[in-house]
Amino acid sequence: MRKYEIMYILNPEATNLDELESKLHQILEANGGKIEEHGKWGIKDLVYPIKKKTKGYYGVLIVNTTSVNIDEFVRISHIEQDVLRILVINTEKEKGYIQSTVYAKTEVKNDKPDRDRKPGNRKPDYKRHEQRSEGEETKPENEPTETKE
Repeated sequence: MRKYEIMYILNPEATNLDELESKLHQILEANGGKIEEHGKWGIKDLVYPIKKKTKGYYGVLIVNTTSVNIDEFVRISHIEQDVLRILVINTEKEKGYIQSTVYAKTEVKNDKPDRDRKPGNRKPDYKRHEQRSEGEETKPENEPTETKE
């Protein structure tokens, strides 16, 4: 048996909300499951429409049950027309921080070659001009030099 937290949203226009809730509770209590806490949040506005509904009846359960009961709960919830949305969280994993898989450290490999390294995308080679020191004066080559006579 594991501990789960379940939140569900039901259609508030349904005439049989209590019957639907008791049906969902019976599924979870089958085979020795136990509902530890039951919270009724009531009818609230939805942030966005779900199945063309803008309001929903919220309920929260803290349950100690088997995974088989949870699977059946999810299956029945998807079949029922008046169940708008469900969320099932395994609190032992979430609050106990159990890591199910261990990831090995790997090097990041870049499978794509650099576009600059492709033969067609080579940059032209520019010759660098020699840098002259600050004290050196440059003489224009085409201008005549003055001579003393």
